[in-house]
Amino acid sequence: MSDLPIYSAVRKPLLEASTLPGHCYVSGEFFKKEKQHIFSRCWHFVGRVDEISKAGEFLIVDTVAGSAIVCRDSGNRVHGFINSCRHRGTRLKDLNGRCVTFVCPYHAWSYSHEGQLVAAPGMDASNFNKEDFALHSVRLECWGGFIFINFDAAAPKLEEWLGDLPTVMRGHNPETLVCTKRLEFSIKANWKFLIENALEAYHTGTVHQETLGAQRSESIEAKGQWNALYVLNDDHKSIATLPGETQTFPFIPTLKGKSKNGTWFTVIYPCTQIVFSQDCVWWLDFKPISVNQTRLTIGGCFPAETVALDSFESGAAAYYYRWKTATEEDNAIAENQQRGHEAGVHTQGRFASTEHCVHALDNWVLNQLTGAGNA
Repeated sequence: MSDLPIYSAVRKPLLEASTLPGHCYVSGEFFKKEKQHIFSRCWHFVGRVDEISKAGEFLIVDTVAGSAIVCRDSGNRVHGFINSCRHRGTRLKDLNGRCVTFVCPYHAWSYSHEGQLVAAPGMDASNFNKEDFALHSVRLECWGGFIFINFDAAAPKLEEWLGDLPTVMRGHNPETLVCTKRLEFSIKANWKFLIENALEAYHTGTVHQETLGAQRSESIEAKGQWNALYVLNDDHKSIATLPGETQTFPFIPTLKGKSKNGTWFTVIYPCTQIVFSQDCVWWLDFKPISVNQTRLTIGGCFPAETVALDSFESGAAAYYYRWKTATEEDNAIAENQQRGHEAGVHTQGRFASTEHCVHALDNWVLNQLTGAGNA
């Protein structure tokens, strides 16, 4: 499909290329193809392992490919299950939490944290064995304390998907981080508008004129299903707070080279951004709901020694404020883009040199729809 002439201009080198046609953001048919060729096969971000540090704690992850429960059992193992009762398919849980067993709200079938059916009250069917009705498992793999799931048994392993990302970010010691904050947003915009915006600093001097201000960025070489916008820190201060903020946390002492001198705004394709700054890490996880609606979860993580500081709660407030403020500005401009596209005919635009990651993402999307990519 995406090898049609209408997409040929997107395939050109960056400064000769055109942006995706407008229908890619408003067409239900195009979104249907994305669900089939991208979201049914990709790795979906869930959260942090430290968010479910106790037995019985669980996270719910809803994607257009399906819903899953990710939980920790009494043996300290983390599991992923399809969020659906084996009796008649009722959704088991809606919100993150902790429980003794997963009890279906319909007929009270209950399941252990290992997914086994432990009770089926009133079930008197002949030759019925509870062992045959465990929850369906979903693929689950972790890297650096981050949890991912995949609904496709044939998809590449997470290690292959991430490529050299773990090596590049090794100095941040992501496995030792502690998640201290989650924010949720519902946005009336196509998922690509949001992740594209997160991958360029071209807009910061206008959209964030009164908050973040203009930023300088450069391209990087990535191996695997990821890319990154590297933002330089001119004053050698963290950009995880707003300019002028004086109460910031110490840098991670193991950082070297580019990681010590700037911030990596990564994207793990298709639409999870993990930002590796010098003093913290935060993520923006965009989950498409429909062609023009996206759910965003933001999570903030800090080194354990930072969280242990007496000044942590007061100091972290500045970080939380920056994430919320910048995100609301970005969400508003994405919704404006959506309205602009839905207003009528949209002709293809052009890319500036600072939009190299956007160009790469758009071509990655087209690759998946034609089978030309590695996903």
